[in-house]
Amino acid sequence: MPALRSLAATIVLMVLSPVLGSDYGGVKVIAHRGAGFEYDENTVEACRQSYERGIRGYEVDIRRTRDGHLVLMHDADVSRTTGGTGKVEEMTLAEVAALRTTGKGAPVPSIEDLFTYFKDKPDVYLMLEMKTTDTAAYPDEEIESYCRQLHDTAQRLLPPGTYCFISFDRRALAAIHRIDAESFTGYLSSSAPTDAMIAEAKALGCGRLSVPIETTPRQMARKIQEAGLQLSLYPIRRKEDADLAVLWGASIICTDTPSELLGKPAGGQ
Repeated sequence: MPALRSLAATIVLMVLSPVLGSDYGGVKVIAHRGAGFEYDENTVEACRQSYERGIRGYEVDIRRTRDGHLVLMHDADVSRTTGGTGKVEEMTLAEVAALRTTGKGAPVPSIEDLFTYFKDKPDVYLMLEMKTTDTAAYPDEEIESYCRQLHDTAQRLLPPGTYCFISFDRRALAAIHRIDAESFTGYLSSSAPTDAMIAEAKALGCGRLSVPIETTPRQMARKIQEAGLQLSLYPIRRKEDADLAVLWGASIICTDTPSELLGKPAGGQ
C-alpha cells in the first residue's frame, strides 16, 4: 500500500509539474519566435500566451535601431509582420514602438519590454538570436557594442541561467565569449553539418549546434554529440519531426507550434 501511495504521488507531481508540462518526450520545448505560427511572432503577447499554456522556453530575434536600441524583429524589413515599411536598423525606437503587428495589432517590443515580462519567471529559458549577419547594417566595428549591450541588459534584468545567445553570425558568437567566456552560446547553420562546422563551433566556445533536420544524417547527429555539443534540429513543425529529434538526442525542440505539439491548442489564430 505505501508503494501504491508513493506511485500515486509521483503521478500527481508529473501531472502538475510545469517543467514536465513543457517537455516533449523529455526534451524541453522552445517556442520559436514566441510561437510564430500560433500568435504574432516576436511579441510579448505571443510569449505571454505561450507561457500561460505551460511553455517555458522561447526563442526571439533581436535587431538594433538607428538610435541604438535593441528590439524584437526577425526580418530587417518590418513590412511582413507589421503595417509599417522600412528597415529596423534605419528606424528610431519611437518609430518601431509605433508599429503594430498585422495579425492582432500587438506592439513591437524592445528587449527591455520582453525581459521585464520574464524577469520574475526563473523557470523559463530564453534563446536570444543576434540578427547581425548583414555586414552593411552591422559592420565589424559595431558587433562588439551590440553584443555587450545585449549581454549586459540580459544580465541586469534576467535571473542567471535563464538565457543564452545564438546566431548565424560567427562574429557575434566570438564577441559574446570575449565579453563573458561563461556565457552559453549556440551556433546556427542553414547548411548540413560537417566536421569543419563542428570544429568551428567548438573553437568559438559554443555549447550547441543547430542544423536543418532535412539535411542532417544520423551519423552527423551522433558526431555533434560525441564532440561535446548539444544537438538542435530545425524546423520542427510536425509531430514526426519532433519524434525524430527526440530519437536522435536533441537537447531542445524549437518549434513554431509548441501548443499544438504539446496538445494544448492555442486557438484564435
